[in-house]
Amino acid sequence: MEYVIGIDSGGTHYRVRACGLDGRTLGDYTGNTANHYALDGQTVRDRIEHHMTCCLEKFGGVRSECRAIVCGTTGLDSEEDALLLHKIYSELKGFSCPIECMNDAELAHYAVTGGYGVLVISGTGSIAFGCNHQGRKARVGGWSISIMGEEGSGSWVSRYALRHLARNFDCVVPDSPLSILLRENLNVTTSKQLADLSAELVSDYERQPELGGLVDRAAAQGDPWAIKILHDAAKETLNLVTELVNVLKMENDADLVVGVWGSNIVESPTHHQEFRRLLCERYPQARMCMPQMTALEGAVRLALEHLEKTY
Repeated sequence: MEYVIGIDSGGTHYRVRACGLDGRTLGDYTGNTANHYALDGQTVRDRIEHHMTCCLEKFGGVRSECRAIVCGTTGLDSEEDALLLHKIYSELKGFSCPIECMNDAELAHYAVTGGYGVLVISGTGSIAFGCNHQGRKARVGGWSISIMGEEGSGSWVSRYALRHLARNFDCVVPDSPLSILLRENLNVTTSKQLADLSAELVSDYERQPELGGLVDRAAAQGDPWAIKILHDAAKETLNLVTELVNVLKMENDADLVVGVWGSNIVESPTHHQEFRRLLCERYPQARMCMPQMTALEGAVRLALEHLEKTY
């Protein structure tokens, strides 16, 4: 049975889907991240092979019958990254079809905007990708935590939540819904426990806590510190958009499209509403759009489009 594969390789999960040439889903699998910046090369290869096998086992797929693979991946930020990922995917056992890897932001941009405008992603990490009317593409952000990147993202919100808890232990800020939720969720009741947790997080990327949901819950209860964290995240998100609009010289476009992507903004009412307010204030002409399909669906659609062009 002939089929194509779409992949959404993110900082938290690796999602792979196989579809028949009629677009019908044959198999899905979600596994752990295969981020080559967080893992050694052999682990990345082993995980990708494992995830592919698990997906194909869902329908008895034969690797030689795959006709195209499109992968949107985190960490494809340079020519060196592109060469490394192309080598990894081209060496997958049994596949002989065309394989295209692109930054996950470019894939999401296609899925949300259809090809024109700016997309800002605020999920585990953050990045903005855009394409203007002249076809020029550019990206802003996506830099690592160590150089103050991931602005406004889920990991950014989590770090500021931990910082708030530290200030609570320092008696700088009083107990509130946010500090109470954090202590209960993290099982941290002393400053020593928080210091130990911090030391563990520095050395283990995959143990970074996802605290955005707790911050949202606290904000919904009117916690001023939680609301401030999310409003500051919205400011950082808008900064990514503004910088990219300037790079692509789109500030005067009457039909400016700005898409948003990622659970940290799409599923956070406080972050989302503040970002929308700031965007309308900065670019009154902008049309804000939400995801119409998942990144995985976008990858499959691109794989099918590429296949059609070869026939």
